[in-house]
Amino acid sequence: MYFSFEITQLQWTLLQSALVLVLLALGVFVSRVLAVKRAARRSAEYEISDGCENAAVIVYSNDDAGDLAALLPQILRQAYPAEFEIVVVNEGDSPAVREMVSTLQMTHSNLYLTSTPDGARNLSRKKLAVTLGIKATRMPVVVLTTATAVIESDKWLHTMCRHFIPGSPTEVVLGYAAAPPYDDRAAGARARSFDHVAESAAWISPAVKGRPWRGTGHNMAYRREVFFRNKGFSRHLNLRDGDDDIFVSEIARPGNTMMELSPDAFVEIPGANSPHVYRHRMARRRFTERFISRRPHVAGTTGFTAYMLAPLPAIAAGVMSPANIFIWIACAGVMAVWCATGMIWRPAVTALNGRRLLLTLPLLAATRPLRKTYTAIRCLIRPDKRYTWE
Repeated sequence: MYFSFEITQLQWTLLQSALVLVLLALGVFVSRVLAVKRAARRSAEYEISDGCENAAVIVYSNDDAGDLAALLPQILRQAYPAEFEIVVVNEGDSPAVREMVSTLQMTHSNLYLTSTPDGARNLSRKKLAVTLGIKATRMPVVVLTTATAVIESDKWLHTMCRHFIPGSPTEVVLGYAAAPPYDDRAAGARARSFDHVAESAAWISPAVKGRPWRGTGHNMAYRREVFFRNKGFSRHLNLRDGDDDIFVSEIARPGNTMMELSPDAFVEIPGANSPHVYRHRMARRRFTERFISRRPHVAGTTGFTAYMLAPLPAIAAGVMSPANIFIWIACAGVMAVWCATGMIWRPAVTALNGRRLLLTLPLLAATRPLRKTYTAIRCLIRPDKRYTWE
């Protein structure tokens, strides 16, 4: 067999291009992962004070009597050092929800129920529900969640509200909603779990760096006066969604927003990564993000695209001289760095309660741009209802 030991200028250029792409992806990935770790560490070190302000938990429900029956006792048992109340806002009148809440009201005077009008038209039902809930309370701090959430810690409310103390500049606290890592058993479960972590890191990282632009409606808190100062959701009432990204981008600013990543502040959303729910969430996010002027997630798209393309120049250099051992050694070195770069995501996956992925991380990170492209195409072919009049 004939072995070649010459490396052409084109092959050197291809290898260098591969290495540059890997390093670009590495820079973006490290930035995202370190920000998540920093937020988790800061949340763990933040002292819990007894000087919290009175708070109201606004629970959005879409006729979820069964979910509410499990969630409300979890909120009622919260160990909170100040006064708090719970306002359940259901979409329309529901006898099942009314009966369930009435039963709990007999032993809990801080539990209230209201509902959106059945005849409401050309309005976002969730935004209307949240608005009614905030208007129904006089507490200075509101904490938002949904009936589908699961709250395991009795320190959740205290942890979310510990930043709201007299004299504090904090007006917004962004919490995290985890997807139970192993309840999704459908095809593509690993990819959806990784994408949930990557999607979360896309807004957690800028928030930690003082550029908040999104949150999750399953777990966030802000001062009631901020809501009214912003005139609620008035700027995007024609959109069905946007209560947790467009609205947050309007009220969250450097210095007034805290990212809370303590495990005690986590909520879980069962089924959040099931195929149907996942597709709907990604399509909804893709649509509402176009109305946000500050979109730091562009860097993430660049990083994942560079990571996907990085192996191609190295492989091309090897194919040009299949008998050149030095070329293949160089290719092996580039691929080793490429794999290590993908594994950078492991600390973020752990911190955000993702599925344990181990050696599949490089492949999942490399194929993320393809999955996003597929989602974009699917949204064009089968668009969901996005405006209130649809």
